[in-house]
Amino acid sequence: MRLFFCLFLFSSFGFFAQTSHQPNVGKWQGQLAMNDRLFVPFTLEISKFKNKTRIAVVNGKERISLQMTKDGDSVVGRFPELDAYLKFKFNDQGTELRGYWLNLNKKVQTKIPLNAWVDKTITELATGTSNIHGKWSATFSPNSENPDVTVGVFEQNKGLVNGTFLTETGDYRFLYGTVGDGIFSMSTFNGSWAFLFEGRIVNDSIYGKFYSGSNYQTDWIAVKSSGAALTDPSKLTYVDKEKDFNFSAVKTLKGKMFDAKKLTKNKVVIYQIMGTWCPNCIDEIQYFKELYQKYHSQGLEIVALSYEVGTNEKSQIKRLKAFKKRLAVPYEGDLAGTSSKEVASAQFPMLNGIMSFPTAVVVDRSGKIVYVHTGFNGPATGDAYVKYVNEMNILIERLVD
Repeated sequence: MRLFFCLFLFSSFGFFAQTSHQPNVGKWQGQLAMNDRLFVPFTLEISKFKNKTRIAVVNGKERISLQMTKDGDSVVGRFPELDAYLKFKFNDQGTELRGYWLNLNKKVQTKIPLNAWVDKTITELATGTSNIHGKWSATFSPNSENPDVTVGVFEQNKGLVNGTFLTETGDYRFLYGTVGDGIFSMSTFNGSWAFLFEGRIVNDSIYGKFYSGSNYQTDWIAVKSSGAALTDPSKLTYVDKEKDFNFSAVKTLKGKMFDAKKLTKNKVVIYQIMGTWCPNCIDEIQYFKELYQKYHSQGLEIVALSYEVGTNEKSQIKRLKAFKKRLAVPYEGDLAGTSSKEVASAQFPMLNGIMSFPTAVVVDRSGKIVYVHTGFNGPATGDAYVKYVNEMNILIERLVD
């Protein structure tokens, strides 16, 4: 069964006019070779606009615009929000491409082969005889000692399906795929991760497999349930002892010690525990940018404490500077340390522990923690995202008043 998820590659300066390998306009079918047995399909759509070539692949409702450059006779498309890129070549006929995907945020960096070819018979063929539309109570690794309880939310239109899984630490972002007779499959690819979900549908139950990256796979099961819900994310992380913040190791982007009292005195503060490698953190940043612009003049400060891959402080700060510029983040961003929940927990010793990137810690003007939100369920989660945004807006408005 084919899956359909995408990336949006765009050349605003007529990049393809500089190469003789002109790609065919239309739909392309592709695949990521995660290992010698697992291939994650994707769909490209190549079009022309004012004599400029655009390459679009769509993750359901999500579109990602890559920054395009040329390297010899290869095309390089860099993800604007993550330190990752695609590099590939077209054949002379412009009907095939071959290359790789590389995520520079991985501790072990692996080039994942990819290829794609012209195919004009893709989404129109999806008809779908089974129905998974709605809300599902889903459990990953159900036979393990620590099963992961999630909530699946799916929107089906004939044989095509959009949706995601909500977890206590974040969501799986935009999934897109197809439904057939008793089976379905969905995937997502955003430069940081490539996920594949397959399932066998039996009445109001699903029995499936989840594949993540090159090596990980696990079973999952789901039961249709309109009342499926997770633990309240405001109750997972909480204050359980009287201790001060420990920001002694936090560095500004100028390499100086972070002075929390100077920045946050008499302010309402959100400490955003995050990493540039974290797609859910990026979703949260997009919302926090709006929150900051709305309430900063009334006394709101947001401090992004970033926990980065590796231990080279100079490289970590360089990565943070580039990230902050790419996303046009208007609020404070600092290097808090390496990408470790233990490191983050040590800097917030008053909490019962940090269990997720991101986590948002809200502090009132007196310096008291009044709210902690674990994880982030973003725009792909629909109602859950809208509910969170409304509740956070009300809280901040009350605190700055």
